[in-house]
Amino acid sequence: MILLALLAAATPTLRVPPDLLHDTQIAGGATQLVWQPGTTITAEEQDRELVVRFDRPIDDATIDAFRRAGGAAIGDLRWNDASLVLRPAIGWDMAWRQDGALIAVDFAAHGDAVAADAPEPPVDLDTRLLAIEADVAAGYPGQGRRAAEALARSQPDDPRVGRILADARNADGDVRGAAAAYRRIGATDPVARRARAFAPGVASIGTTLRSGGDLSQVETAARVDAALTDRLTLGAGVRAVASRVDTDAGVLRHTAPVVDVAATVRVSDDMRMQAVLSGALDSGVTGGGARLVAGSAEAQWRAALLLHQPDYSTVEQAIGGGYLSRISAGGTYRIAPGLVGQIDVGGNRYGLAGLDPTSDTLTLSGGLDYILRRGGLAFGLTYRLDGEYVQRLRRTAVDLATRENHTLQGLVSGSMGRAQLTGLAGWTVDRFGGNGPSASLGLDLPVATAWRIEASGGISSIARPGFPGQQVFARALLSRGLGSGR
Repeated sequence: MILLALLAAATPTLRVPPDLLHDTQIAGGATQLVWQPGTTITAEEQDRELVVRFDRPIDDATIDAFRRAGGAAIGDLRWNDASLVLRPAIGWDMAWRQDGALIAVDFAAHGDAVAADAPEPPVDLDTRLLAIEADVAAGYPGQGRRAAEALARSQPDDPRVGRILADARNADGDVRGAAAAYRRIGATDPVARRARAFAPGVASIGTTLRSGGDLSQVETAARVDAALTDRLTLGAGVRAVASRVDTDAGVLRHTAPVVDVAATVRVSDDMRMQAVLSGALDSGVTGGGARLVAGSAEAQWRAALLLHQPDYSTVEQAIGGGYLSRISAGGTYRIAPGLVGQIDVGGNRYGLAGLDPTSDTLTLSGGLDYILRRGGLAFGLTYRLDGEYVQRLRRTAVDLATRENHTLQGLVSGSMGRAQLTGLAGWTVDRFGGNGPSASLGLDLPVATAWRIEASGGISSIARPGFPGQQVFARALLSRGLGSGR
């Protein structure tokens, strides 16, 4: 979308003081970024940033070697399959040169006085736009959105700036803000129409199946979430949890209807608060709570407090009606473009309808996702920790057992037309007993402008309350945006 001129006639430099050789310290000579032979590379520098675009992805081992060679001189390094952005650390300058599929970078330390005398170069719009694209594509949509908003304040009438702002907001989860931005620039492509279709809200219907051991459950749900304003969304839904329990005396069945309502407030571009209320129509169990989510995908923090919510996790709750109270906190952080970490801690209190005695547990979940190769077909590794530790167990309450599941899986993801397919396969080990395979296949398919199909299914050996051993599962969800897309 953005074409950069390739400056091959001279070696470009980036804020190198005139007396470089008199008051600097070269860090280890030139560090190098090397692509496969035949890769087409364009490079540009502006405002202390080197932006490189290429038609073949760079190898992660090359990036790691570059990081080690540059050390403290590297202030920021972000990349994806098509572009890379490099900025030196404060107190450092750099000079770079390109030779075919190789870019060599020389870092040089300098004093504050020297840096203060260096003139600020004028803003190059193409370079700024490409840097924002690189941020979003590398998994930093919040950072890209903030940069796009700053650029829009200085270039309010440029249609390219309006487009990158809309795309960045869309990637950061602000569909309503993205739809307004697309409308301002008159965008009519499928991405813009889809954002306008989903901005007013979403209606969905779905079903979830899980079966393992003595318990099988099918949950069917329908829900509507409508945006009343740019900041407020109201939602309501109904669901039915149909449970089957195999016992020595025969088969027990029970279906529990539940009503859910929610109000979500977008406090700011980086923070959302949600109040929820749920009621089981058969047992009379009613509860509420609140959730808080702050930050973007690259650094997101969350907390929740749920009290006396209808719950059917265990055999006892599935037959007689039950509830769950939970407090939790956690976050997700993108450590590098290809590495994401996540951790959540919490406490659960399980109970049965109409009875006071409860069972208490502490929970711990976390994980790492590492993308080994990105592109049309992505490969990666995922690790998941899922633990629950019983603190108090009452005889008249639910039956629980301490568990600590460690799951390592390989990941492959690719597209077939408009459909995105993701497969996972690996092994689960429970430290308190029980090992087995875990594998799944997922589908995400946009249909026309306003429809979306999501589906997944597989086998899991991750022990859960009510499902202490191996289970099979399947999920399907059909969503429809409430807007016309125009």
